[in-house]
Amino acid sequence: MNLREGTRRLALLLGVSGAIICGVASYLELQDIQSQRACYNRFEQLAASDVVKQERNNLITGEKQKHTFTDCDIYPVGTVPYTKFDCYTSVLYNGGIKAIAWNTDYAIYSIQTEDGQTFYPTQVPSLWKYLLVALFPVLGFFVPWGVIRAIGWVVAGFARP
Repeated sequence: MNLREGTRRLALLLGVSGAIICGVASYLELQDIQSQRACYNRFEQLAASDVVKQERNNLITGEKQKHTFTDCDIYPVGTVPYTKFDCYTSVLYNGGIKAIAWNTDYAIYSIQTEDGQTFYPTQVPSLWKYLLVALFPVLGFFVPWGVIRAIGWVVAGFARP
């Protein structure tokens, strides 16, 4: 076997190994992206529900009912509250929502469902993340393959013919 054939085989072996490793990393990243999208969709669905709209309207108009609100002090916008959220409302109607935590500008800090899950506002995963996940195995092959081929080419330049 000569230097050229050995370099080619080593490049293919490391390229395939890199593609497999990056394929596993791609799968794990895809699971995270899908989980983030599911949390985003669930939060948006809950935030757009009639129950949340009614509670926000009650806060804005100041119609506090004793059985609906728990210690709801709204701080002026721009002040730093002592907690991460400024107002907490317990929801007693249907809709699957148990409690809502509000910020000073009546934005939702979190929504707790009746089954004990808490959803926070999250950003929808960008399309670039999906593209990167698709490119992981391709890059995992071509990067080691190209590096070994380049090193082999340089070494072959110094070797005797």
